[in-house]
Amino acid sequence: MLNYQISKRQNQVLRKCVGQTQVFCDFDGTITQVDATDAVLETFALPAWREWEQRWVDGEITSQECLSRQVELIRADHETVVRFAADLPIDEGILALNRRCLEQHIPLTILSDGLDLVVEAVLRRHDLLHIPVFSNHIRWDEKGIPSLSFPFSMQQCESGAGTCKCSLAQSSDPSFFRTVYIGDGRSDQCVSGKMQTLFAKGSLRNWCEAQKITYFPFETLTDVTERIFATKGQVL
Repeated sequence: MLNYQISKRQNQVLRKCVGQTQVFCDFDGTITQVDATDAVLETFALPAWREWEQRWVDGEITSQECLSRQVELIRADHETVVRFAADLPIDEGILALNRRCLEQHIPLTILSDGLDLVVEAVLRRHDLLHIPVFSNHIRWDEKGIPSLSFPFSMQQCESGAGTCKCSLAQSSDPSFFRTVYIGDGRSDQCVSGKMQTLFAKGSLRNWCEAQKITYFPFETLTDVTERIFATKGQVL
């Protein structure tokens, strides 16, 4: 599975990059131009997925329960979802961000409360499979019914997320002097208040304003890359 293979590689990278900046990036709506999970549900799930979404928005259920119920409503097989996901438009700025992070030996990690299969399909399409990914795991049983599991959830997660971004972003090597987080939506709220440097757009930006959380606004990942690497040879 992509998540488990990458998590081992992530630990190796962290040990080699002591005393540097590390970057964590959301996926849905941040690396992809649209919310990739919603795009899959909109295309392949029964209409009831929106009812579960509203219950989550209203605070009646956790993100885990919402996603589990929604995935069960998908009426497409593994290959169909992969083909669809691979064609989703991305923010081309991720290519520059990835390149600059590699050049500076800065760990870049994707934290997603979406579907690992979708993330993997997009990264493969754009030759970015080397980027470590932590996300929820979707699988199909022998009857072709999809279900979701949460290998990176935490019982004490404040937001009940499938992927606890706070624990992942904060459990890395403490010798890193700066942690950068990039996000756009509700799944990024909890972790955003705990990062040294935050880039926010969309609803996350509005939330940060309301919570008086300091952030850098951005529209594209090109903006983020230029800000992080503002001076040649130096990092924000």
